[in-house]
Amino acid sequence: MRTHILVIGNEKGGTGKSTITANLAVQALRDDLRVLVIDADTQQSLVDFRTIRAEKDLPQFQAVSITKPTIHKDAKNFNGFDLILIDAGGRITDTFRSAIMAADWLFIPVLPSQYDVWSAQTTIKILEEARAFKTIPAGFVMNQVISNTRISQEVLGALQEFTLPVLDTKLCSRVAYKQSIGEGKAVIEYEPDGKAASEVSTLWLEIKKLIEISK
Repeated sequence: MRTHILVIGNEKGGTGKSTITANLAVQALRDDLRVLVIDADTQQSLVDFRTIRAEKDLPQFQAVSITKPTIHKDAKNFNGFDLILIDAGGRITDTFRSAIMAADWLFIPVLPSQYDVWSAQTTIKILEEARAFKTIPAGFVMNQVISNTRISQEVLGALQEFTLPVLDTKLCSRVAYKQSIGEGKAVIEYEPDGKAASEVSTLWLEIKKLIEISK
């Protein structure tokens, strides 16, 4: 099985990239996939998350920090993994562009706010520049959605005006996402029967179908 490289990225900070990446990594582990997370954020949130998991003897993925614009080259040299997840963004940098160049798929988390719709245009512009060199499928992931609110519906409508699809699965604003990360757990481990766990499991199933990953 070939290695699949997924980038969870947005040039805007605070969209939940690290939380989504952490939860997808654990979901992949539960499918017996060999997982590497590349933390391209200088805050190294995912490296810290993995450290907490190691201290608690929870199932492990591998994690490395790469904050230089060499990710598209480095990713090719990591062998023995089924899935590489890259947490990228926070600012428009050469490192962000390098991460997108590494991607087999780019997933762009977007919050239900007009600011996020505006910033999405910048991320798409960088994606289009990268597409001059390789084919990179991409889609939006709506995150921290408050169900049945006008702004969520407006943002969904605005995103549908772009050329990229919006994934069917929406991640809602739930306390479990923040509380679980602090304990080094994914929501599926923190609250297995909770709504957050159900959302992430559904998102992972949707992503697996899109990227045609199997074990």
